[in-house]
Amino acid sequence: MRILFIFSAIAILASCNNKDYNPALYMSKPAQDSLIYSVIRYASKLPPNSDHNTKFESRFDEYYRAVASEYDIRAYYKDDKGIHYFLMTRPARSITPMRESIGCKLVYGRNQKIKEYEEVFRTWKMSEDQLNKKIPILFDRMVKGKSLEEYYPKNAGDQYIEFPDGRFYFDKNERKWRDHLIDSLNNRQ
Repeated sequence: MRILFIFSAIAILASCNNKDYNPALYMSKPAQDSLIYSVIRYASKLPPNSDHNTKFESRFDEYYRAVASEYDIRAYYKDDKGIHYFLMTRPARSITPMRESIGCKLVYGRNQKIKEYEEVFRTWKMSEDQLNKKIPILFDRMVKGKSLEEYYPKNAGDQYIEFPDGRFYFDKNERKWRDHLIDSLNNRQ
């Protein structure tokens, strides 16, 4: 009986230290879809015949609705400062079925308008099984503010995070991935 009590106590303590990031615990499927749609213009590829200046025009709504329907949210957490952390996945271009994931931070302002949006990382494309093993590690570290550097390409190759790397970084002001090399070439006088 005493051993059962000890194991129960250990299980309770362990569960207190591990946050449950299951998005279904925090929001309905329509709310998850709404979250995806609110950021899809930043997270997805641009529609044909558009650019970063025109991507918010209503003529592209149908394109973005179709793209958003292929995404899902696999992990979610909101901290006491109002920062929403979420990880969404999407199909990857591949001969075999694969997905890639995007770890994000989001802060809403007035009227649920996006005040801050950041893509903390994007993973390499991988099988569903591989993704399911790696998502919890990356997401938990992101939420806890721990460094993800050991999972960057220079340290882990093509096993975890594809971006950021030594070349590509996420510009929070422009809300898009940028290229250090191209930026430095364009800034030469």
